[in-house]
Amino acid sequence: MSKKPVRTPPLDTHDDKKRYLDEHLDNELQWMLRAATEWFIQEQLHLCIDGYSMQVYAMDSTFLHARTLFEFFLHKTNKKGGNYYGVAPGFLNSPLKSNIYTKDWIGPLHSHLMHAQDRSKSRQLKSRDGLKALNEMPVYFIEEVLTLWREFETKLEESSDAKRQELGRLARKKREDAIKNARYVLNSEVAQCHARLKGKILEPPSFLSDLNKH
Repeated sequence: MSKKPVRTPPLDTHDDKKRYLDEHLDNELQWMLRAATEWFIQEQLHLCIDGYSMQVYAMDSTFLHARTLFEFFLHKTNKKGGNYYGVAPGFLNSPLKSNIYTKDWIGPLHSHLMHAQDRSKSRQLKSRDGLKALNEMPVYFIEEVLTLWREFETKLEESSDAKRQELGRLARKKREDAIKNARYVLNSEVAQCHARLKGKILEPPSFLSDLNKH
């Protein structure tokens, strides 16, 4: 019998880690922020155009990429099943922590993405603005992911290991670039055209100001 391919080969070398951050983690971050920005735009516009369900697509994309990054930051690499990488031991010595994700968000988010269930009965989730329905949560998820990302880059930059410091600088650049790219979604001709037709001025989501946080 042929062996199953190893989905999570060891990130043994500095170049392996750098490539994983540069290609895979960056991909999740980039599309998460762009999708969440699009969701926030549609939340303001309320276009209600038959056949144009952009807000739903953007929400599901946001949830998918956010969950991937939550799983990376908050878990160790799954060596037995070989299904996913975690932040430890490849990048940091131990996983990061997010009480609100592990104690409140993880179950509903997983069920929404992975299981066909009765979504009319989903419970309210905690946020800084009180209890919210899952379909109101994209911006709150992104804020928490970015908090973890900043902690990730800071721990790497503050390491005594020069190679980890380099990874930290790369992580910081990736975050800054992803936020800049998400702003293009807000300022796109399509978004602004719809805003003009609605007589609205689009407000940016809170996480687009994350660029100046350290």
